[in-house]
Amino acid sequence: MTPASDLSVAEYFARLASSYGAGEYYRKRRAAAVAELGRRLGKIESLLDLGCGNGTYLSGFREVIDPKFLVGADISFRMAQEALRRGATNAIVAGDATVLPFRPASFHAIFCSHVLQFVADLPRCVAEIARCLVPWGTFVIAGGEFGGRERLTILEGDVRWSAFRAELPRPRDVLIRRSLADYQDAALRAELSVDSQSVEFSVTWGDLAEFYRVRWLPLYEPSRRVTLAGVLDELVFERGHESFQMNESLLFCQRARRTMTPR
Repeated sequence: MTPASDLSVAEYFARLASSYGAGEYYRKRRAAAVAELGRRLGKIESLLDLGCGNGTYLSGFREVIDPKFLVGADISFRMAQEALRRGATNAIVAGDATVLPFRPASFHAIFCSHVLQFVADLPRCVAEIARCLVPWGTFVIAGGEFGGRERLTILEGDVRWSAFRAELPRPRDVLIRRSLADYQDAALRAELSVDSQSVEFSVTWGDLAEFYRVRWLPLYEPSRRVTLAGVLDELVFERGHESFQMNESLLFCQRARRTMTPR
């Protein structure tokens, strides 16, 4: 099996197409984000989920916001296929976030959940998104670190867990780690106004262990996967029912009547 660190972003996420977004951790995080989008945006005509993966957010948008025109787009063809199979919308596009195949002013809202850290040219991507928004349309970024790492510092002294966290597999194209400040700066450069919001959701250590199984274990070599699965089993046995609050950070970036053209 090719190491995850040697894969492109599209190949990397293709390995996660069937399972990404599954489990209680993801469900609770999605529910908190979608509820806030519903509160802030209300009923809108059109919404693009950019980096939609296998479509887990699309179902939530259909239930809560129910736009007349709901579109998903992802760089991974396998992910796009899985989103189409799940059927929240028939409008699924496989493509690059820096060259969006849409006319200007196509969407009332565009949503990205934990996507922008995988985009090499962030300014061009955000400028493209701004181009595709209607005047006063909203670009919503979900992508802050929301408490997991902080909670896991509790276990830093545990050699088993620190070994597990030492180097999470990332695609070969992702050389830097970005923050919400980076996203906010890119949005301001694209002449979008920015408002931040944090939403809370409650999880258990068992939920968090499940997240690591779904998100990270499929990317490890089989022998390493067995070892790390054992670490997670021990975590669940020792602390699985303990609960705590986590936060998802959201940026609501609104387009005015005039927006820059990507260069």
